[in-house]
Amino acid sequence: MAKELDSNVVCAGNSSSGIKETPAFGCPTINIGSRQEGRLRGQNVIDAAYDEDQIYGAIWKGLHDTNFRKICIDAPNPYGVGDAGEKIASVLATIPLGELVLRKKMMNTGQNRDGWFR
Repeated sequence: MAKELDSNVVCAGNSSSGIKETPAFGCPTINIGSRQEGRLRGQNVIDAAYDEDQIYGAIWKGLHDTNFRKICIDAPNPYGVGDAGEKIASVLATIPLGELVLRKKMMNTGQNRDGWFR
């Protein structure tokens, strides 16, 4: 299914959800400030300082720059393609799941005093 995005949509803020989740939707994202500095990000993210003009310019670009919006829709998601569950199930299907894997063992060593473990 091809991604389509309403031309009136942009995500703006300083939360990791803007960085990590919006690539799946091809949504332009404005990351404000340094809180997410160093985090892996897609081509849909515009960084803006805590500056009114930078924030306004980034939001304008996210809403109105058709070339940038196309990049957002077509860019690969740096966090994967949504098939992690299938991959995990495939690996687990090839591993023998014996008693050692299926049963959790307590590893604590300590004393039980008056109903409390210490």
